Formats: sequence, C-alpha cells, structure tokens
Amino acid sequence: MRNLVLFLDSSLFGGIESHIVELVKLMKSQNVPVSVLFYQDHRNQQLYDLLTENQCAYQCLSGRAQDLFHYLKKNADCVVHTHGYKAGIIGRLTCKVTGHTCVSTYHAGEKGAGRVRVYNWLDQITSRLSRNLVVAEQLSERVKNSQFIANFIVPNNPLKKPPEKQLNVAFVGRLSYEKAPDRFIKLATQFQHQDRLAFHVYGDGPMASELKKSASANTIFHGHQTDSTLWKNIDILVICSREEGLPMVLLEAMDNKVLCIANAVGAIEKVISNNQTGLITDNQTHQALVTKIKTVLFMSQQERNYLVKNATSQLHRFYSGKTQYAQLSKLYFS
Repeated sequence: MRNLVLFLDSSLFGGIESHIVELVKLMKSQNVPVSVLFYQDHRNQQLYDLLTENQCAYQCLSGRAQDLFHYLKKNADCVVHTHGYKAGIIGRLTCKVTGHTCVSTYHAGEKGAGRVRVYNWLDQITSRLSRNLVVAEQLSERVKNSQFIANFIVPNNPLKKPPEKQLNVAFVGRLSYEKAPDRFIKLATQFQHQDRLAFHVYGDGPMASELKKSASANTIFHGHQTDSTLWKNIDILVICSREEGLPMVLLEAMDNKVLCIANAVGAIEKVISNNQTGLITDNQTHQALVTKIKTVLFMSQQERNYLVKNATSQLHRFYSGKTQYAQLSKLYFS
C-alpha cells in the first residue's frame, strides 16, 4: 500500500485542521501509512501536538514551491492529499510534473477578497489536475472532477456532565465575517435579561476587538481554546454562519451530546433535521435565531435529550468515517 501524505499550509487551528486530525485517526484505524507535510512551519503547536498524540509523523518544508518537488522526488511511492487553496495549487501543479496521484479536498465555498480571491480562483482553475472532494454539494458546480464527501469524525463518545439550571449557549470557531460571530453577539444581547441563559464565545480572529466592544454583560469571551473539554461546559451550540461547507464543530458538538441550533447554510441541513436532530432556521435572519432559542427555553430536559440522542445516532450512522473510508480508499489507491 502506498503512503498517504496530507499536504497543507496551516497557521491556525480551525475546521481544516480538525479534519486533518480526524483523517489521520481514520487512516490509522485502517492501517494506512499516513504522514502530514506542511508547506512551511507556522508553529501551529496545537495541531503538531495532536498529530504527535495520534502517533502521526509530520514535517515542515521551508515555504518554497520547489520544496514539494524535491520531497516527491525522494518519495516516489506516495499519494498526495491537499487541503486549503495554497497547498492545493502547489500540490496539483507539482504532482502533474512528478506523476504522483493528487487528491484535493475543497472545504469551503467563500470567494474571499483581494489576494485570497485570486488564490481561490486559481484553486478552482487547477482543479482539473486532481481527483477532488467537496464537503458541500454546491461546490461541485465550481470544482472539476469532484465528488461530494461528508465531513466526519471518529467518535469518542465522551460522558456528558449532568445538566444545570442555567443553559450555556456557545459560539465555537474563528471570529471572522463568514462565521458571523456578530450575529451571536446580537443574539446574546436579545437575552441579556434572561437569567436561564449564559452566552460564551470560544475562539479568536479579526473581529474579536469589535465584538467585545458591542457585547452585552451576559457574554463571556474565552479566546482560542486548545482543550476539547470545553464541550463539557456547553449545552447549546449556535452556528450562525453566513457561509459554510459542513463544519467540523457541528460534528464535534453532536459527539459531545450538545444540542445544536444552526442556520440552513452549506451542508448543515443535510445533518440537522429540524425538531429531530437539532433545530435549524428557515432563513438567516436575527429573528429566526431568537425564535429557536426561545423554543429551547420552553423545552423540557427530556425533549432536549431526545434531540441529542437522535443526533448522536445520526453521527454514528453517517459521519463516523465508515462510508468515507471506502470512498477515500478508491481515490487514493485505484
């Protein structure tokens, strides 16, 4: 069996990095030799530590496009799987020259602005050079040679602490425009006089300072968290994104028995069935999120447990890596 090399350029820990860790876990469970190659060293210690914890070797190149060429010349018998636009562009072009199989995953559909917009355009143009996976079906319209793959996690089945009278509502993710943390802050302000709810922001990003200025007193900012035990302190996850694929944070919440409220964006509505496995809005308005929070306030603990139990079953059936491994192995090794 050929070695699998996961290639990316990573400076923060987010959805792609979570995906990499779960992909490593899945491949190791199937005895597939896997390693991670970074375009350059951004000192992303959280990711490095998780790779080490899962006994996965990693290596950092020096940030030059020709470095990958020299690496592949020394490692002829491997498959390259790229993640993110920069690694995707460099990986596909280099593999075309060296004759290596290249698989690319397209994680998100936002076009970005400025230099990022140019990179995303090049990322799509070069998609004809690789075998491609998209985590949201609408991306297949822009990505050549693509097939849909559902994001997944290898379930840990952690224990959930007993519920308390106060419900902890959380935003977990990067504080950037497409994730819409401003919507969460506005939502918290709406319930600042409701003693049964406390609002928490886990994450960091370019919008952090302006969000703190506009937040009400019932909102606590925890910053970027490296410890997954944060889920023990969350009762409700709110995903209020403007743009999404299938967010890893949603699957992590389901695994940790956290009730999810989300906007119907990207592939989320494929995972959450309203009033069955969570609550999903009909639109992306502020009032729609307010209505869902009020719905939870009137639910009994038994009703919330019903939604969480169904979500856990959904996760194990469709998003635990079983069907995804069969799909991936065909792309890698056929």
